[in-house]
Amino acid sequence: MKKTDSRMMLRGKLDTLNAQMILIQTCSANQKYISDIEEVRQIIRRLQRCEAMNETYEGRLILWGIDEDDIHAQSHNPLKYFGFGHILPDKDMKRESSELNLLRTLIREAELLSCRVFESDELRISHILNRLSSALYILTYKYLPEGYDHEIKFGKS
Repeated sequence: MKKTDSRMMLRGKLDTLNAQMILIQTCSANQKYISDIEEVRQIIRRLQRCEAMNETYEGRLILWGIDEDDIHAQSHNPLKYFGFGHILPDKDMKRESSELNLLRTLIREAELLSCRVFESDELRISHILNRLSSALYILTYKYLPEGYDHEIKFGKS
């Protein structure tokens, strides 16, 4: 496979994501935060293996005791689950939730590249990346500072 192949680009994107997660973990003293990220990192490592070995991601995604259907539901209706609308990222998020937002965007980039590589998503990599970005989105709510009030306003402004 050539280095310019889109599959190699996906490998690089997943490598970067894994490295960024490790960097964030090493800069934190919050063991729960480190553990929450580690659960996601282990899924990324599993996806890397699936891609390299051309294996299908088997089983349902479960993170922090939440299955992929609940992850999807919570990320699409945060007001119902968290009492706060969709997050408008801002410097007031503080460090942990800002880092989670960064990881979410990196996962989304990997997902979009994966959609190009696996148009039919036969290995389920794109699907799992989609759920991981949603998972990072809902995890961001957990680490928002108290009183954070920046939310996206839909409709007329």
